Amino acid sequence: MDAESHSQTQHRADLIRDGRDPDLPSHHPVNALSKWRKFLILLTLSYSGFLANFSVAIIQVAFPTLGAAFHVSPSLIPNTIGYNLLGVAVGPLFWNPLSKTIGRRPVYLLGSLLFIPCVVWMALSNSYVVFAVARVFAGLTSSFSQTVPPATVGDIFVKEVRGSKMSMFGVAVVIAPAVGPIFCGAIVENTSWRVLFWFILGLAVIQFLAFFFIVPETLWNVEENTAMPSSAHPALELTSSDHKIDDGKGSSEHVEEAPHSAHIPTGRVGPAWMPWKRPGEFGAICLSPILMARYLTILVPSIYYGSIFAWSVGITIVFPQKFEKPPYNFALIPLGAAFLAFGLGGILGKWSGGIVGDKTVMYMAKKRGQRQPEHRLWALLPILPFMFVSCLLVGLTVKLQLHWIVYLIGGGLFFFCLSAATGILQTYVLEGFLSRSMDTQAVFVFFKSIWGFAVPFFVYEWGQEHGFLGEYIVQGALAAGIGAIICVVFIWKGYEIRQWQGMPLVAR
Repeated sequence: MDAESHSQTQHRADLIRDGRDPDLPSHHPVNALSKWRKFLILLTLSYSGFLANFSVAIIQVAFPTLGAAFHVSPSLIPNTIGYNLLGVAVGPLFWNPLSKTIGRRPVYLLGSLLFIPCVVWMALSNSYVVFAVARVFAGLTSSFSQTVPPATVGDIFVKEVRGSKMSMFGVAVVIAPAVGPIFCGAIVENTSWRVLFWFILGLAVIQFLAFFFIVPETLWNVEENTAMPSSAHPALELTSSDHKIDDGKGSSEHVEEAPHSAHIPTGRVGPAWMPWKRPGEFGAICLSPILMARYLTILVPSIYYGSIFAWSVGITIVFPQKFEKPPYNFALIPLGAAFLAFGLGGILGKWSGGIVGDKTVMYMAKKRGQRQPEHRLWALLPILPFMFVSCLLVGLTVKLQLHWIVYLIGGGLFFFCLSAATGILQTYVLEGFLSRSMDTQAVFVFFKSIWGFAVPFFVYEWGQEHGFLGEYIVQGALAAGIGAIICVVFIWKGYEIRQWQGMPLVAR
């Protein structure tokens, strides 16, 4: 390599370390936004993902209080957690097509604005049915925060840090169910349950203001008359607008091996087009998340992740119902504060899922001479045995009435594993079809939320009828065993599967 080539290579490396992509124009969001602006955007996106799930979990230690207020059995109140998650599952079918056409920013503003009256609706509910319906609509309006932010992460960050940035968003989503009960216990103990949702209202207003003042439009639209083949411009596919549907033909060119053209693709930031001007095309985009589910490397990890998310929801639902009774007799505030253990586990899991995942991919890319999404799955394998151990600890605590700290250790360990798995699996699904990132995230969030919707209806009864130790052994075995099978199969044959199904094969 001559001195000039070495200098160009070094210059490219310096730009990438600075968070910029030399293969993209200066006005592309990756290059146009400063590091601090990107950080504030990521913080806002993470806050939004946190708030939606925080709102779901805010009633975790108020089951008896809400049951008494609505004159129903306390055992029915956990079902409203499921109703909220049902709205989260369905909502992206509405929000995602809009964010691909009118842009990301209008969706953030509209979704965060509509969420505010839904919070008021929950606060003023006077019956169980009214409250349950309000929870569904709260999920529908806030669901944009679960699928659109990962697309924005892809819009503004280079691939080398995508995993760690996604893990920051992922950990915010994971720890929300652990943080919500802390506020729930303190508020319900000292005031009315309605104050829970007046508190959420204040947080919802902050969310709207943060989106209004901090988050710009980041939807990148490639100019059709200047678009080059992906083999000439590998970065083009990675950042093109989500509305552009691929032709189904895979490319085996790798980013690291591709030549760098002197012609940088041009485009613009802003709305792609208005849905009412192309209703037929908009209808096709609405169906695209459903069609995305046909890809095995998207579908299978999403279903699996949904199951382990459901087991985490089950841990948080069983915990208050068991520990507010003898022999533990937790009061509301200590019961809510105990959920901190789960939040701590989720925060620590960010390091394993994000930074370790990115490091693993870079190591494997250097070793293999190419970068593939499946390299990220190596980081999940060491996590899987701890899923079984954590579930075993939880089950033994309930079965043998061990000291309450054992349940918190087990639950915290499971949330550590869940947080790590979130960063790894969500980024793997994202990178599997990055040019249609929101469709992949819609599939991912749908199965997560559908599992979360279903689990409150059976998780406590399962333990009551068949024993909590047996229940958690089964959950741990499924989490560890199925996860291991998925990792082995996709590490071994994931590339071939994507090639067989006509998915993009440009390495990320």
